[in-house]
Amino acid sequence: MGVLVDYFTADSEQSARLALSGGPAAVNLSYVDCKGWLDGLDTLAAELSGRDLSEFGDSEVVVDDGESAGVEREAPGTVAALAAVDDTRLREYAEEELLHEFEIERITALRDLAREAVRLGRGLYRWACA
Repeated sequence: MGVLVDYFTADSEQSARLALSGGPAAVNLSYVDCKGWLDGLDTLAAELSGRDLSEFGDSEVVVDDGESAGVEREAPGTVAALAAVDDTRLREYAEEELLHEFEIERITALRDLAREAVRLGRGLYRWACA
């Protein structure tokens, strides 16, 4: 079946916890579906920004059901680096990596979600469910 993965914004960890059982769509939070597509947001942010992965800090577990679902808060450094990526760099990265259009759209959506989180002072979270 695979692992379901969504990245989403929330105004608090309490709000983010609400996504545990059904994901962010179930509680009407802004999200990007990344099922089977993205290994880690921090790796993407490092590749796009040209910075070292170690500069961003670690994500933190917000809640985990102990079986199949969990929510993690992305490190603020990761979110800020991703939010700072401009369209020119996105195009360059897409050409370097020979990305398909759907991949470019998803990366752009993730960048825009990071920008929303920064602009609104919200956290960016990763929901995963096996």
